[in-house]
Amino acid sequence: MKKLFWSIILVMASIGVMAQKPMIGISTGYSASENTASVRFTYIDAVLNAGGIPVLLPLAKDSLSAAEAIERVDGLILSGGEDVHPFFYGEEPAGALGGVNVPRDKSDMWLLQSAVKLSKAVLSICRGEQLTNVTFGGTLYQDIPSQYPNRPAVQHSQRFGGTEPVHHVNVVENSHLYEIMQQEQLAVNSFHHQAVKDVAPDFKVVATAPDGVVEAIEGFPKYNVMAVQWHPEYFAQQGDKQWVKLFEDLVLRAGGKKGFLKEPNIKQPRIR
Repeated sequence: MKKLFWSIILVMASIGVMAQKPMIGISTGYSASENTASVRFTYIDAVLNAGGIPVLLPLAKDSLSAAEAIERVDGLILSGGEDVHPFFYGEEPAGALGGVNVPRDKSDMWLLQSAVKLSKAVLSICRGEQLTNVTFGGTLYQDIPSQYPNRPAVQHSQRFGGTEPVHHVNVVENSHLYEIMQQEQLAVNSFHHQAVKDVAPDFKVVATAPDGVVEAIEGFPKYNVMAVQWHPEYFAQQGDKQWVKLFEDLVLRAGGKKGFLKEPNIKQPRIR
C-alpha cells in the first residue's frame, strides 16, 4: 500500500512539473527621470503566443541580482532600446551617436552573462543584438549613415509602423535561423541606426541586408544565443505563424513543449 501511495505521489509530482510552461524573462527599459521600468506589449504577447510565460526583468543593480533573476527563469529576451555606449567596445562617442543608458547597458550585460553561464536560452532583439555582440567582444557602427562603408542601400530606420516590413534580409542556409524559418529571404521591419561591425568571437553572421549590414548573429553551439536586428515581436503579436516560430524556438530551447495547466474554475469579476 505504501509503495502504491508513493508511486501516486511521484506521478502527481511529475505531472506538476510537466504542466509548467517555460518562463521567459524580458529585459525592460529603464528611465531614471521617470523612475520606471517598461517594455512594449509586443514582446509580452509574442511570448504568450509561443506558449511561454513572460516575466518582466527590471534593472539589475549588480551581477548577483541579475544572476538570481536569471536563475528563476528558463529563457531570456534582450529587448530593444537606446544605443549601446561605445566605451564598452573601446571607442569614443561619434557625433551621430544617439541616446545611451549606461545603467541599462550594465544590467543587460549581467543578465546575458548570467544566462550563458546558467545555460539558459537567449533571443536578443535590435539593441539586444548589438549589446550581445559587444558583450562577447565585438564592435558596432555607431551610426550607419555616417560610418558604414558606401552609402546604405536600404532604409534601416523605417518611417512607418512596425507591423509592416521595410526591406529584405538574406538568410544563411547552414544556420539555426534557416532551420526555423525555412526561407532564404525574409521581409523584416527595421528601427535602428547602429549595427554589428566586428562580429564577436564564437558568433557567426546568419543574415544580412541587401547592402551588407549584419542583420542576425548566432552563438551556437558554444552559446545558446540567437540575435536579430529587426523586431519580430511586432509580427508575432499579430499572430503571424511564420514569426511566432522564432519565439516558439526560444520556448523550445528554454525547456521544450510542456503540457498546459487547465484553466481554473474562477468566476469573472464584475464591475459594479
